[in-house]
Amino acid sequence: MLETATDKLPSPAPLPISTGSRLRRVLRRIAIGFGLLLVLIVGLILAGASYEAIASGGDAKAYPPPGQLVDVGGYRLHIQCMGSGSPTVVLDAGLGGTSLDWYLVQNDLSKTNRVCAYDRAGLGWSEAGPQPRTPNQIARELYTLLNNAGIEGPYVLVGHSLAGKNIRIFTQQHPDLVAGMVLIDARSEYVDAQTSLAEAQGFQDMMEAQENFKGLLRRVGLIRLVGASFWSMPGVPEKISTEMALLSTTQQSRDTVIAEAQGRAADDAQLEAAPSLGNRPLIVLAAEQNMKELPNWPEAQQRLAALSTKGSLMVAKGSGHYIQLEQPGLVLDAVRQVVTQVRGH
Repeated sequence: MLETATDKLPSPAPLPISTGSRLRRVLRRIAIGFGLLLVLIVGLILAGASYEAIASGGDAKAYPPPGQLVDVGGYRLHIQCMGSGSPTVVLDAGLGGTSLDWYLVQNDLSKTNRVCAYDRAGLGWSEAGPQPRTPNQIARELYTLLNNAGIEGPYVLVGHSLAGKNIRIFTQQHPDLVAGMVLIDARSEYVDAQTSLAEAQGFQDMMEAQENFKGLLRRVGLIRLVGASFWSMPGVPEKISTEMALLSTTQQSRDTVIAEAQGRAADDAQLEAAPSLGNRPLIVLAAEQNMKELPNWPEAQQRLAALSTKGSLMVAKGSGHYIQLEQPGLVLDAVRQVVTQVRGH
């Protein structure tokens, strides 16, 4: 059989895959991966939101108020009292805090005193109150609460952080009812005076962003799922940590925190104009971390201690801002010292 010319030609080699084709294939795989990841994320968000919606319906039953709800003029505030013995110790938490902030303090104090921890309007188990949320407004509400609940003075007032202003205003309004005071890493008008308008606005913007972010985490169920781990402190049971996380991330609580932050300096002129606490026993307990890191904090704490002729400043070594949760023993000692002085007087 004769060979033809075409039979002698070699078979053509396979054409190489172009670089552009490879790139398109890689991009297609990446797009598919991102699409699947997006579907997974959306699915988890929807599942978390459903979980939150179902679980939140049982919160009232699972986490009932441990104290009583008292009408203060069309809305009710929550207060829990333990123990007996005068003077009555009244505990007021810091910005965004609740009566549970005193969990590690109240039980021990109740062995020798009547001790009452309450939730300001809009926080914890308390119902929302009227605006604006200023120290003056909060002090008036506290007086009405104590009066309507039948909790008689004299009182030793204990205020953490921003609540330090509330109890000082209360003392101005009702000096005959306040026998002593403990200020725990409290904010003062002196610090506010050293804060520029830009810094103050920056703080307010930060608080709003923080509360909005907490709201997002709450809506998708993450607060309920892992929130207790972020609120936990040594000695605080998981159930209490979960309550703290849930109570502080409701819509009402988040709105109240923003409103209290906005009104925090509203009554500074009143505090500055009548700064003296006379000869009432006073202990100012300052967090070492803030004393080292915050501008003007050391002088502010010294000025607070000087409000009374019987005032003293103590520094909580190694502690952050929440001394009552980090080192509750120091708060117990400070309150007991003031109570002992009041009883001796």
